[in-house]
Amino acid sequence: MLRNRPTRRVGLRTVSASSSVIASSSGWAPTGSDARRKMAPVSKGTKKRSGRFHILVLPSECTANLPRMLAFLSIPPMRYRLTNRARPLQDGEPAFAIPVKMLRHRHELAATISFITRRKLFGLSYWGLQPGYFDRMPQDSGVLVRPAVPIAELVPGATFPGDIDLLIVPYEGNELVLDRTIAIEIKIVRASFAKQGKSPNDFGVTQATALQKLGFPYVAIAHLIVSDQSPREAWRPAGLVRIIGPDGLAEQLPDIETDWLPADLMERSFGRMQATAPEPIGLVAAYLGPNDENLFDVAHGTWFPLCRAAQSGAKSNSALLAAVAALVERRQDYFLDNPRYDPA
Repeated sequence: MLRNRPTRRVGLRTVSASSSVIASSSGWAPTGSDARRKMAPVSKGTKKRSGRFHILVLPSECTANLPRMLAFLSIPPMRYRLTNRARPLQDGEPAFAIPVKMLRHRHELAATISFITRRKLFGLSYWGLQPGYFDRMPQDSGVLVRPAVPIAELVPGATFPGDIDLLIVPYEGNELVLDRTIAIEIKIVRASFAKQGKSPNDFGVTQATALQKLGFPYVAIAHLIVSDQSPREAWRPAGLVRIIGPDGLAEQLPDIETDWLPADLMERSFGRMQATAPEPIGLVAAYLGPNDENLFDVAHGTWFPLCRAAQSGAKSNSALLAAVAALVERRQDYFLDNPRYDPA
């Protein structure tokens, strides 16, 4: 029974106190799992406004009904404290099972999984989409990433787009940073040296715009590129430097001939996205590798992706963010934990 539990007033409603917490943009959060404890600001300079804490405390058994219970809030939920944090996968542990046919045909899902499991490439891309936040992420932080999320799981009745190609939810400790959630529309560019102008059937702007209208705080489009290799006569010089001291001193090395096709394809794809996608939408053009290699083979190295930072949407949907929190709480095993820092 919940009636004997301590309660705290939120706006015009009263809810039971427990360990699951969602905090609003006012920046206030309880210092412990019991809402009766003293409230403290998340950061210095944050002040309580109009005598309201803007805190919602829910019993853990209510998380399944989180979207419906939060519908009355006039402010978007910002953070959610997970009742149970899943153990992150360790290096070498299996993360996804993919049919071989998907790999051979460079299926969108296979390319997406390749993108998020190659953590250096993914990290550079996330940095490009959220540079300000990435640079100040604390220890024990990272992002939970899930590909192919059916939109109906978050917005009942919604049909377009049919799914979210990539859902990224940052966390700090056991708290989800919901106001930094990103929904990404992914397109695969299957190019070649002979057909460098190859582009996807559509650039993903329509789908990304629909995600904005649904109320995601941040939305982006990512073009993931695969291709063949250029013939040796088309290679161009690349300059090399070598770091020779701890203070950053470097020396110039002789130029080497390099296949610049990945860079050319990224620039072309990025330019097309810039010309078609409005400014609030973030952009990523990333090269996954040559067609004749496994999508998960990193022997060819990593080309720095071209990115445009995603801007915050004009209006976030509080019920949608509550649904994101409930989905993570319910199916953490569907999300890949990409930590911000290497394990100690």
